[in-house]
Amino acid sequence: MTPAALIFDFDGTMVDSEWPIFEMVSKVYRAHDVVLDMADWVDKLGRSDHRPWIDELTDLLGRVPDPAVIERFEDESRSRRLEMPLMTGVVELMDAAEQSEVPMAVASSSSSSWVDSHLDRLVLAHRFVAVRTRDHVDRTKPDPDLFLAAAAALDVDPVRSLVVEDSRHGCRAAKLAGMTCVVVPNRITRTDLPADADLIIDSLADFPYARFGLGAETG
Repeated sequence: MTPAALIFDFDGTMVDSEWPIFEMVSKVYRAHDVVLDMADWVDKLGRSDHRPWIDELTDLLGRVPDPAVIERFEDESRSRRLEMPLMTGVVELMDAAEQSEVPMAVASSSSSSWVDSHLDRLVLAHRFVAVRTRDHVDRTKPDPDLFLAAAAALDVDPVRSLVVEDSRHGCRAAKLAGMTCVVVPNRITRTDLPADADLIIDSLADFPYARFGLGAETG
């Protein structure tokens, strides 16, 4: 059955923003002779209710990290993030949804300023009926509020909505909202695959359009 709506996560799903951020924080940790634990980092992905990494590093060091070190690596990472391309298959999936007259939204635990700026940069903002971020809800992923807010903005039944996610927390939020969730893990989140995903694929290039009734060829 063709979904009533297609809802995208943003970071790690539409753009590979999670990797340069992880690399940047790892470099700051190493510069202070501390190793950033990958498992702990992955557990934070898709959520905004965790402590800032700078606060956690401060606790580990017993002092404030060197601001010059942080600035150097943040500047390096910022330039990379400003040039992030779309992940493989994103445009094709969006095209298929439009061909099937399925409205689209973004639901992200990031801030509106972050998501909106990148959607504008990538010339994609006009393709989404709604964008819902942590600025629009009291609770972010893994709670379902973001996805329910997106479905409400699209005026569709959450149960008939299809979500594309990359993280365990994002998938949990989608399932709690009653939605179908396809998980496309990236090079970080593939270390923590969700058990409750309806489908896990390596890339959106492998998206099963016919299974979800998307695209002109599916009728």
